[in-house]
Amino acid sequence: MAELLKRYYPRYVDVHNYIAGNSIAKKVENWCTLNRKVLSKLDIKLGKDIINQLANSQPGVIEKVLIDLRTKILKDCNADRNTLYSEYEESEKKVVTSVLNLEEITNTTVPRNAFVRLKQELEEKNEVISTLHHKVSHLESLIKLKDQRIADLTSQIIKSTEQNVTPRSKNVNSINSTNAKFRNKI
Repeated sequence: MAELLKRYYPRYVDVHNYIAGNSIAKKVENWCTLNRKVLSKLDIKLGKDIINQLANSQPGVIEKVLIDLRTKILKDCNADRNTLYSEYEESEKKVVTSVLNLEEITNTTVPRNAFVRLKQELEEKNEVISTLHHKVSHLESLIKLKDQRIADLTSQIIKSTEQNVTPRSKNVNSINSTNAKFRNKI
């Protein structure tokens, strides 16, 4: 569900907040997080009973939530489409003049709402990049620990096999010498 919402509302959803799990408690926790951080901002609030039903995978509950979400997405998409058309109509009214001077090109300004939107997207992407860098460094440290553990266990196995081989060869030699002495006596 978080991945679906991330597609339509990327500013609201951080997928790393939701940890995959099979336990009902983990599912309830994820649904509560989604409800608190995302759905409440979209004016879709789930009650505790619905969250428990979703976590317990009761039939028909997710369909109701998905239908509400679909309605909200379609409504928002239509609103976005209307604003795009209105912006397009406004931009048609402006007269475009060709600019040949580079100084005039560099001094052009961007509409404030576009600047704010792009700046917010940049900050969100930088946060995601930072989070991913932390995850990568954590996973690299785990790999180093695993490699060290594998090396330690391998050395223990080698020492163990060397110790087991040495006493056997001594035992075999002593048995052979005992057998030789016994044969000589006969």
